[in-house]
Amino acid sequence: MIHVTLYMRITTICLSFTLSFGPLQAQNFTSSNLPIIVLETAGQRIVDDPKITVHMGIISNGPGNRNALTDPFNNYDGLIGIEIHGNITQIFEKKSYVLETRDQVGQDLKVSLLGMPKESDWVLSASYLDKTFIRDPLAFYMSRSAGRWTSRTIHCELVINGIYLGIYVLNEKIKRDKNRVDIAKLLVTDNSGDPVTGGYIYELAQDGPGFGERRRFVYPKADDITVQQTAYIEQYDNDFRQVMEGPGFADPVQGYAAWIDVDSFVDEVLLQEACKNSDAYGWSSYFHKDRLGKLNAGPVWDFDQSLSNSTFNDGPNYQEWIILKDNGAYPLFWKTLFTEAGFQNQLSQRWMELRTGAFKTDRLMTFIDSVANVLDEAQERNFEKWKILGTELWRSTPGALERVTYQMEVDYLKSFLTNRLAWMDENLNSVTATEKEDHDIFHLQNYPNPVSQHTTISYDIMKAGFVTLTVYDLVGRKIETLVQEEQSAKNYQVPFRIQNLPNGVYIYTLQLDSCLVGIKKMVITK
Repeated sequence: MIHVTLYMRITTICLSFTLSFGPLQAQNFTSSNLPIIVLETAGQRIVDDPKITVHMGIISNGPGNRNALTDPFNNYDGLIGIEIHGNITQIFEKKSYVLETRDQVGQDLKVSLLGMPKESDWVLSASYLDKTFIRDPLAFYMSRSAGRWTSRTIHCELVINGIYLGIYVLNEKIKRDKNRVDIAKLLVTDNSGDPVTGGYIYELAQDGPGFGERRRFVYPKADDITVQQTAYIEQYDNDFRQVMEGPGFADPVQGYAAWIDVDSFVDEVLLQEACKNSDAYGWSSYFHKDRLGKLNAGPVWDFDQSLSNSTFNDGPNYQEWIILKDNGAYPLFWKTLFTEAGFQNQLSQRWMELRTGAFKTDRLMTFIDSVANVLDEAQERNFEKWKILGTELWRSTPGALERVTYQMEVDYLKSFLTNRLAWMDENLNSVTATEKEDHDIFHLQNYPNPVSQHTTISYDIMKAGFVTLTVYDLVGRKIETLVQEEQSAKNYQVPFRIQNLPNGVYIYTLQLDSCLVGIKKMVITK
């Protein structure tokens, strides 16, 4: 016997009723190695808007223990507000939801769900288009590994009113909080001086109240933000865009660096491009600004159409930059930034740093395999409920009909990601300082290439400095440092003998002093 009290927020009437449903049942679903979320709506229909108040129970007996549908609700047992989440994904039968944990009088209640920091706002993602259930968690993992706050994710199985609905991903919703987007709280009285400068969160979206050009308020909410605060953040963003359209946009004092946290924009570009996110820059693209601070890109969100999971924006083509595709959906400053020499150089240096750590291929493959292993049991139930393996969905990529198992979908993701990372390793060389106006270094190349036994790496230095020439494999492991010394301005020919290296693609990098100035690829075929 469970007693649930519902409160209609638009009135002062309290509606109390009792649910009696005995031992929980859900078709043939009885237990899982994943946490189980159970919702009871008491006959109410979950809609897009407004949220309705329902009961939620979460069963989680800890790592290594099974969770039975008949177990007590030991992680959460109480009320939530819930509504349907998403835009185009609402057309599918398996819905995503926004949750708001509530107390007995219907107010927001900050709680820790499944070990995540206390808050009241959450998202249950259906991951219907992503048949691996991995793309969002992977992108968020990459972002966190790069040092950015990004929503934590936990896979679970969902039951609503006794009906099993498959695998879901519980996410932290993007909002201002010390454990989420940690920016200053903006009061309704903060309308001038330093206080009005932050904090703010907004996104580029298809619709919603905001300040024009698809910029939608996230924090403060549209109902809470004042006229003065709206005017401030609109003027700030418009001024930044105007600078980016002017001849002095790259000026080190008055150009884009005076308006944005450049490192955050670099990380945003590299993650969106590494995942080849079809929706990058134009949809679910978030920005935030702290008090007295510059504009930051992020947090990242919504990668279900990334990694060749959508035909939109030529998703399956791993050999191009999304940021250079002028589809009219994203602000032009992104393309302008990407083609500016200083920003390009920062991209290249940061990419090499990430590829030897957070974005190492084997690290990412291990993450993918670990998630797939945890989901191996539940994915069978999910695809028994939703018979979509080996079928075409909205914007399905070529080969969808042939990918008839879960593992085939996982392998497809891994293959695309491996190719994408290798292509970026090679092509970020085109946006390095190898073609700087002062021509400190140029003509980095090796011959012969492909290589069978030995090759010679050639480069010209136009300015003396400390030179480091290093060979890596594609997962970022250092193979050999060939040069590490002061060198004068001239041409150098450095031999490299293959020895016992297996066939494959390798990367060699050239540094002058502390600056990465060249990245090239060699192919070993014996």
